Amino acid sequence: MSKVHKVDSKEVGLEVGLHFFKFFCKSEYLHYGLFEGLEADIQNLAKAQEQYAEFLILNIPDGVKTILDVGCGSGRMARTLLEKGYEVDCVSPGTLLTNYVQDTLGDRIELYNCKFEDLKTTKKYDLVMFCESFQYIPMDHSIPGAIDVLNPGGYIIVSDFFQTDEPGKSPMGGGHKFKEWEEKKAIFKINQLKERDITKETAPTVELANQMTMELLHPIWNVVFKLAEDRFPLVIKFFKWKYKKKLAKIENKHFHGQRSGANFARYKKYMFYLFQLQ
Repeated sequence: MSKVHKVDSKEVGLEVGLHFFKFFCKSEYLHYGLFEGLEADIQNLAKAQEQYAEFLILNIPDGVKTILDVGCGSGRMARTLLEKGYEVDCVSPGTLLTNYVQDTLGDRIELYNCKFEDLKTTKKYDLVMFCESFQYIPMDHSIPGAIDVLNPGGYIIVSDFFQTDEPGKSPMGGGHKFKEWEEKKAIFKINQLKERDITKETAPTVELANQMTMELLHPIWNVVFKLAEDRFPLVIKFFKWKYKKKLAKIENKHFHGQRSGANFARYKKYMFYLFQLQ
């Protein structure tokens, strides 16, 4: 493994998400759920995540034996692929989740602790999988980088969301612009075998997260501040004055209730693709 990286806020968020899913949903998947035929209920989230994993696996072409899982998260998807008989290696750029994957999968995989665009390996794979990691990689490095590590006739799976051209400011970030992606993928030396819009089936994940934030986390946030104000009024008064802008930013970003499934479907486009080298 390469050098240890600094922990960033996005990785902390994923680590928190992992512990939440493990405790409340008995799931280690960090990807969105595929709510096909399922009610948008927190009790169905683990099943929806399993359906998402099953959907990806069903779309792996016959003959594929070796897979590179780019941005492997908790390593749960990689473990599922190993259980299905595939040989799997992983790319994980962070620290916390990388250590978790190393501890849980050990020498069953080769773990590249780096950004995908910095990957250096002589190994070749039958399939490169970008499962909700595509949005973090510059498009000029993602598909070309995958091509570099693929065997002749190899495949690429991209399953991630993109930004739509809907007017107005999106209340949620992330994702490459869909129009730019459409232009880019047309010039790469790949053949598109499958394409499916799964925005409708994944949007309930965002709706459930929004409900949890507004109905659980926001009340807890307010109660904690009320308790602190009662016990340490002068300290909290100073704290609110000192960090007024930061607190307002947190309120506006996380507790405005606009990160809903409806807004996700409006401002994002969740797409699945299967490509093959030309």
